[in-house]
Amino acid sequence: MEEIFDVYTRDGEYLGTKPKSFCHSENPGVYHKPVWIWIINDNKEVLVQKRAACKKNHPNKWDMPSAGHVDAGETIIKGAIRETYEELGIQTKEDDYEFICEYIADSSYEIAQVYLLHLNLKEEEFKLQPEEVAEVKWLSFEEFKKLFYSDEFVRFDDEYREIVVKTLSKKIK
Repeated sequence: MEEIFDVYTRDGEYLGTKPKSFCHSENPGVYHKPVWIWIINDNKEVLVQKRAACKKNHPNKWDMPSAGHVDAGETIIKGAIRETYEELGIQTKEDDYEFICEYIADSSYEIAQVYLLHLNLKEEEFKLQPEEVAEVKWLSFEEFKKLFYSDEFVRFDDEYREIVVKTLSKKIK
């Protein structure tokens, strides 16, 4: 059964629900709210994930460690908890997440809800969802920035990249 998303105007006004295929069509005219989650640890490192080879979009590219769609009727934070568990096999709770910002990605009709999560786990402690994630690795902040701005990482708007780098630099320094 196809996923159903809550949809909004660009200004965040709730409009109802639409199927994923509609929301991901070319120029759907309505926005949906995914969660984008960045993860850091006490060693001042940033976690990244390599997307599975079977992914339709950006296969084998490095990406933020957890991200996904919020189901219709699901709260944003419940979606973040679910996605983190599905992709990384990690149980979290609402208080673990720190809201960073809301970022509008007009090219994909998304109003992303961006969060920060602090975890002190070894790479082998993550239980990866193989159809989503090929591997994860911790990087120093300098290594992360180099990868984040390379062609090996999923492409993001320059404005969003600046927000991520600025936010993470404050949190891990």
